[in-house]
Amino acid sequence: MATDIFKEEYNNVQEENDRYRQLNSQLKDHLVCLDREIAVADSRIQEKLTIPGGIVKHQGKHRRHMGRIRILENELHQDTIKFSKLMCSNADYRKKIAHLQQQKVTGWNIEEKLNRHLATQQSIMDKLEVKLSLAFNLRSEGETRMQEMRESMEVETLDFIKRRMELMTVIHHDAKLQAFMETKLQEIALLEEDEDSKRREKQLQNQNGGKKSDVYLQAYNTLVEMTGERDLCQIERIFIRNEERNFALINYINEQHYKLNKLKRCINKRKSDILFLELENKRLEEQRAREFQELESEVEKNSCVADSLEKQCAVVQKRLDDLMTGISSLYAEIMQTSVTVTLDNVVNVLATLEDRIIELLLQANMQDEPPQKLLLGNFDLLPEGRKSQPRSPKFARSDGK
Repeated sequence: MATDIFKEEYNNVQEENDRYRQLNSQLKDHLVCLDREIAVADSRIQEKLTIPGGIVKHQGKHRRHMGRIRILENELHQDTIKFSKLMCSNADYRKKIAHLQQQKVTGWNIEEKLNRHLATQQSIMDKLEVKLSLAFNLRSEGETRMQEMRESMEVETLDFIKRRMELMTVIHHDAKLQAFMETKLQEIALLEEDEDSKRREKQLQNQNGGKKSDVYLQAYNTLVEMTGERDLCQIERIFIRNEERNFALINYINEQHYKLNKLKRCINKRKSDILFLELENKRLEEQRAREFQELESEVEKNSCVADSLEKQCAVVQKRLDDLMTGISSLYAEIMQTSVTVTLDNVVNVLATLEDRIIELLLQANMQDEPPQKLLLGNFDLLPEGRKSQPRSPKFARSDGK
């Protein structure tokens, strides 16, 4: 809508400028012709005045010339009025040119703001791309670490199962040996407690000693087969070492159970962290996608606005260039010098043209020839003090006489 209004205003300004140039050219040609006719008429009058009896002889011709001059004066007066109106409308043209210049400056400011906004959006897009690449790198690194942890956990789990089987086998054998040793130690303790009674019943023991000695001998032979030692003290030390080793293995198993539970807790924590990171990454990706779509739509909208403003600016610039070309050519015709018209000096050039045209009209009005004074006396652009009253036809005829 604004573009159509600007185009219409520029077309009107261009048409008025063309009419102004055409009228100005016609007025100049007409003024030149009138000046020539007036000069010829004055020269003829002067020649006739120098001839004796010329006034009476050529009185009729003089009256005809004066009527012709009055007709030309009236035509010149009408053309002068048209030129005055045209010069008065020049102020409107300057206002329109100033308005167009303001519109052009406003368009430049809007374009600059859009460029800054686009630069800001581009920087935001670059930051988002950097964050996105960093998130992808972190995700890849987390997946790599998760894979490594899974592989290490599988290896440690297999090792743990293998060692656990070995330890369970050793514990099973040690448990059997410990149960056997406890049984034998309890029997030995019972034997030591009953040592006094055995002494008192020595005879009875001697009678029954054959059977019990066979049992003890069998147990002793079994211990010798298992330990490979015949000394009871050495066998006791072997049992004590086995007991200590069993306690150490039990502690090791408990430690492995603690490590396994710790690894399970760590795995569960890693799984929860991975799930949280995946959800967070999904949320960030959706947010970035929405922001990216919004930025793309905004950039597209700003690009359309910028293109429209550039087209309007080009049209305004073309119209201004045409106006400046016309003003420059008019200035060259009137001032007889060439000048480069720009946006900075167009108002000054127009003011100079007006001053020069007024000066030329004043110079023409101040000449000695009465017809020229009559022609320029009522020019509307002249100052009030320099305007003269038009002569009536009666007064003109009296002057002719």
